[in-house]
Amino acid sequence: MSQVGTFAPNVVGNRLQEDSFMAIDRRTLLRLGSLAGASLMLPAQASTPSPERAGRLLIRNATVITMDPALGDMNNTDVLIEHDTIRQIGKGLVASQAQVIDATDMILIPGLIDTHWHLWNSLLRNSAPVPGGPAFFVTQQATSKRFTPALTELSIRLGLAEATHAGITTVNSWAHNIRDPDFAQAELRALSSSGLRARLWYGYAQDLPATGAMDFKDIERVQSQLKTPAHRRIDLGLAIRGPERTEAPIWEAEFAFAKAHGLPVSTHIAVSRQMQEKKAIQQLAGRGLLSSSVQLVHATHADEQDLASIAQAGATVCITPLTEMRVGYGLPPVAALHRAKLPITLGIDTLVLGGNANPFMLMQTCLNLAIGTSGDEQLMTAKDVLHWATQGAALAMGIGQETGSITVGKRADLALIDTRRLGIFPVNDPVACIVQSATPADVDTVIADGRIVKRGGQLIGIDTATLRSQALAAARHLLQQG
Repeated sequence: MSQVGTFAPNVVGNRLQEDSFMAIDRRTLLRLGSLAGASLMLPAQASTPSPERAGRLLIRNATVITMDPALGDMNNTDVLIEHDTIRQIGKGLVASQAQVIDATDMILIPGLIDTHWHLWNSLLRNSAPVPGGPAFFVTQQATSKRFTPALTELSIRLGLAEATHAGITTVNSWAHNIRDPDFAQAELRALSSSGLRARLWYGYAQDLPATGAMDFKDIERVQSQLKTPAHRRIDLGLAIRGPERTEAPIWEAEFAFAKAHGLPVSTHIAVSRQMQEKKAIQQLAGRGLLSSSVQLVHATHADEQDLASIAQAGATVCITPLTEMRVGYGLPPVAALHRAKLPITLGIDTLVLGGNANPFMLMQTCLNLAIGTSGDEQLMTAKDVLHWATQGAALAMGIGQETGSITVGKRADLALIDTRRLGIFPVNDPVACIVQSATPADVDTVIADGRIVKRGGQLIGIDTATLRSQALAAARHLLQQG
């Protein structure tokens, strides 16, 4: 099959090279719509400064929402970062030779954590469903075949740029269009160069038959590759089709492989009334396969028995309310999930249905759904949903000792929200402000693993003009618009 912008995996000695920017040559560029000789290199390093790791960084005079129960919230507080670690939290800190960020009138929160995102299809933003056209899943299967490793990498980079812009410092790339090992390398290149913390959920091709097996050999290769110190910010999980899309011999083998290799498992489940008839959660529970290393995505139609089984096993549930409603799954059962005291996390899911990466809208939507469907305005608080997007998500991923809260000794994954912007002041309740008023445009500064990746509202290390040109040309190609 003819491919556009393909390239060999950039691996030397089973190691992802550091100079792994996605390059599409001039000939490919012309085939993608001709950007008049541009070199389609992402990111365009020549015109934008690279993110730098500050030796010492002092955030001065912030309102700090720590999400650490032992610390609570603090006003007019300083946070000292040394290299990539939070070293001190307090008032009037003294730090010689430190770079200082004046955070007066800003709210400092832990970097947000998105736990479910099909980053590979970000280029298809708002392309489906089309009024009067085929269903979303039909269009995705057809379009998925037009992706190449190069286009996949570009698409992921687009999504990661939006993640950074929105204050997300940890992403979960649910890669269900890995068509061969080159696609896996494209995922790793994009994730590695972003500077964000990440989990690659290694999946399958969109059109893999229900009887087809996942590429266990390549998953082993990637797992070995990620053991190097250069990739300490990235870990691996298994994204499977599960009982709703495959028969028992397939998903039982996938669970067995995951257990043998110490990998977490994620699957879409109970997504519709029709799918719920398969009682997939009970199939997993009956075989003893639910555990804290299993992530159940959507669970829109999970019943009381399912919720009890999930709670007993300690499995986690990721909900993506904006896309779940847009695709017709139904109203996410936020109130029921919260009452069941399940470990809940949030996901962007896909820009095809979600439109853009807005974790603040996700949080507000969850809060409103819980209150609106229960009729109890005291059922949940803004801090509950902020927990799901920070420390709760970190705990669900098994990295709660490393990130998720503003705590001395944890990695410096942080976001500063500017409250001087119209639509956000006056700040009467800082937590409610984050959940109900903030937008990605209000994110002033983002620090990921000790590196400043957004400052003064501007992304660092990403040439957005070039990214836009690349994305426009690639989307036209993928959607066959000329």
